[in-house]
Amino acid sequence: MAANFEITCPCCDTLIIVDRISGEVLLHKQKEKANKESFDAMVSKLEAQKSEAAKRFDKQLESQKDRARILEERFKEAMQRAEKDDTPVINPMDMD
Repeated sequence: MAANFEITCPCCDTLIIVDRISGEVLLHKQKEKANKESFDAMVSKLEAQKSEAAKRFDKQLESQKDRARILEERFKEAMQRAEKDDTPVINPMDMD
């Protein structure tokens, strides 16, 4: 009954050894990860991510340019409506 608990994590295969009496973790050993991917494959993935990010950036840049034009048109329309409207502006502070 003096043996320690050996627990293996089902997610990451980490070995944890716990003292039966005190409950303290005596050993925490992670399983070594095997790097199966070659350097060339990692570089190609990085290049693909880089080109995808550049495409997204260009798309957002174009939408911002178009947005500025639309906002300018809306502003001009609002200014024209404001010039045509002859109703006096009511200040909420004057409502007392």
